[in-house]
Amino acid sequence: MSDRSMVLMVRDGHGSDFFVLSRSFREGQFFYSLRPWLTGEAANIEIDASDVSRTTLKVVTRGVPMPRHGSLLGWARGTDISALVAFYATYSPMSPDPYWAVMPLADIPQSSWPPFAGEPFFGCWFWEYYRAGNVSSLDDLIAATPGTVFWINTKAVLGSDCCAVARDITSPEGHTLRRGRYVYYEALRAGKPVPPLRKLLAAADRADLASRFHLPERADACA
Repeated sequence: MSDRSMVLMVRDGHGSDFFVLSRSFREGQFFYSLRPWLTGEAANIEIDASDVSRTTLKVVTRGVPMPRHGSLLGWARGTDISALVAFYATYSPMSPDPYWAVMPLADIPQSSWPPFAGEPFFGCWFWEYYRAGNVSSLDDLIAATPGTVFWINTKAVLGSDCCAVARDITSPEGHTLRRGRYVYYEALRAGKPVPPLRKLLAAADRADLASRFHLPERADACA
């Protein structure tokens, strides 16, 4: 059995800290460890330990798990998905901490956006929406519909990438990802002109997301 890990976010005053909780399986037993995001040594978590550190106890009991790196989830109003939520949990010099991006469908009113658009901290509220059916994973839907959902490099015109959907597709749960342009909410609020869908779908550097999500070994959540 392969090792698994997930990123946990803990609020700390006006900021947040990130930790990686890992699980490994050896000699018929599971072993758990916890380490700060990127820095610090991992601390083993013993099931029957009586001297668990305050930090470990706080993270394990209060930390909010983030979806795995590269996940793409949809925010649904009724049966229609009106926004995408992308998650990132790998280090880069430009983005040293995990983060997420809310990308509403262009041209819809802000009242149809997720209520957490602009929320600076990830929280348990996200998983409450997930359990209620307002948020659902789109990975399998996109993997099953190649040539439909594309990631487009629009940093030069929008300041961020965007997602273009060539046609309506519906998940087995009944949520429909509508044809259109899904753009980072800050670019939409700033009124930046969004290129037409036809132009986005013809972009030479577009990436078909179906191939990225067609990974049988992917875990539910990972660092």
